[in-house]
Amino acid sequence: MLKFLNRKLFKTKNDLYKKTITFFRKIHKPLGIAILIIPLIHGYMALGTLFRLHTGTLLYLSILTTASLGGSFFKLKKKKLFVWHKRMAFITVILFLIHFYFPSAIYNLLN
Repeated sequence: MLKFLNRKLFKTKNDLYKKTITFFRKIHKPLGIAILIIPLIHGYMALGTLFRLHTGTLLYLSILTTASLGGSFFKLKKKKLFVWHKRMAFITVILFLIHFYFPSAIYNLLN
């Protein structure tokens, strides 16, 4: 994502920018694994249960799909998996914003 933004928007060759990209590349996989675990703890603490139809549940399923596609790409090196990993990452960001700003959106839609 940062490389794309640099190519299309910033167009910089700044050393700090390159170091930032290198840093995020190093933490990408461990952060992805942590993001699979932390929402379960958050959901349990916030709702008292692991699964309830909620914007957080949809967000978690999106995170799980994104991570599965990323892990599959890492193992199989198929470009389509990488493309779908990026698409799902975009959807995940949108679902995160919905969950952050409108956490009861599903409840409100259904009632």
